[in-house]
Amino acid sequence: MTISPGALTPPAMGTSQRPEPPIQVAGLVVPLAAAVAGFAAAGLAGSQGILWGLLIGAITAAFLWRRNFVRLVPELVAIVIAGGIATAIFSSVLRSRTTVIEKGLSARASLGWLLFGLVVGLAISRASRPNLPGTAILGRTVATGVAFALASFLALQAGSSIGYIEALRGRAIDAGAVQFLTTGFYVQAGAILCSLGLAAALALRLRNGALFAGTGAIVMTLVAVNQINFSVRELLSSFTRLGALAGDFWPPDWAWPKTIGQPEAVHIFEPFVETLQIAVIGATLGCILAVPIAFSASRATAPNYPTYWVAKSFMNVVRTIPDLFWGILFATAVGFGSPFAGALAMIMFSVSIMAKLLSETVDSIDVGPLEAAKAAGSRHWQMVQYSAYPQVAPNYVAYALYIFELNIRASVVLGIVGAGGIGRLLDERRNFFQWDQVMAIVMVIFAAVILIEVFSIWVRKKIV
Repeated sequence: MTISPGALTPPAMGTSQRPEPPIQVAGLVVPLAAAVAGFAAAGLAGSQGILWGLLIGAITAAFLWRRNFVRLVPELVAIVIAGGIATAIFSSVLRSRTTVIEKGLSARASLGWLLFGLVVGLAISRASRPNLPGTAILGRTVATGVAFALASFLALQAGSSIGYIEALRGRAIDAGAVQFLTTGFYVQAGAILCSLGLAAALALRLRNGALFAGTGAIVMTLVAVNQINFSVRELLSSFTRLGALAGDFWPPDWAWPKTIGQPEAVHIFEPFVETLQIAVIGATLGCILAVPIAFSASRATAPNYPTYWVAKSFMNVVRTIPDLFWGILFATAVGFGSPFAGALAMIMFSVSIMAKLLSETVDSIDVGPLEAAKAAGSRHWQMVQYSAYPQVAPNYVAYALYIFELNIRASVVLGIVGAGGIGRLLDERRNFFQWDQVMAIVMVIFAAVILIEVFSIWVRKKIV
């Protein structure tokens, strides 16, 4: 066998091809923000209907071409045309409406953007990996289409609630009422479409949901800010009122007459001791009762599946009900102002937290000692007691101290709804607008919480 001299010749400079470095999510934040700004700017031409869609399609095509996601001219042209068709469907549904902007109408108007998303998703999926299986391409395409449709649906609902779109009824339209969609709506709709739709397409392309999750969180926050009429101007102006109110809080008043005609005395410490007692009872009994529930709600230590299912369901139900509702419920049952109601509420609150934290800790224990104890003939709960519990005991004590801290804070709130403790005194002073006395109560609570937290941290460091 002979080897030609050229076979051993090294490749010429510049002829070797290196794989392109992977695209990082962080590198798409600024380009995506620029695309969102472009979509919003295209909303200035929103009243022109199809022109708005062509501009959005062109911006999308330019973005995908610039980032090397789509390079084929026919696919880029298809994206531009799909944008025009999407806005034609979108605008025609809105302009021909005879009812309020309800969910069914928003869904019909979003069909156009579903089509646009399908075209974008198909173009990106085919260009990203030519050998990608057909099912994967179909899945990514449908997911992108649904993302654009959901973005359109959200934009319509948000625009209607904010006031960009007037909720015209059939009678008003029959009477000759004519409404033109405002430029502000198109600007907002374009920004939401790009943020959610294009971010979903890029997340599928990169197989990283961080971009879509972060973008979705930002969009939902901005929409919520608008819908609740959150105003930074009002927030800044309220600081002047807070300054005037702060004068009523200081200096704190530590003593006041309990009733008219009685001498002034300090009434803080007795209800505060009551709050501590509620927290101690709630944390102690709650953490004890949570132990069998936690071990039954873990697959590693549950005796059988029915027990696991019952314990898990009970734990989820208890966690669903907030501590404030427990306080109202038990205060109604045993009487308002009774510390017994607060103790019962804190027990349920402690059970819900400890059972959740401890069961998740049990799920991660080493099952080797459990199998060894079972092979030695131990009964199930003996196995749990001597093989599982020692592994989670330090965490259990740390969780108990943490729950005690939470109970101190929660007991104050429960007192406001009639479950006893210092919260009842705090609510009483607030009702009489005695802000200096409220300040004294708050200072006692603050000092106690800080001391308990420092002590808990010290203990946790010693045992964990």
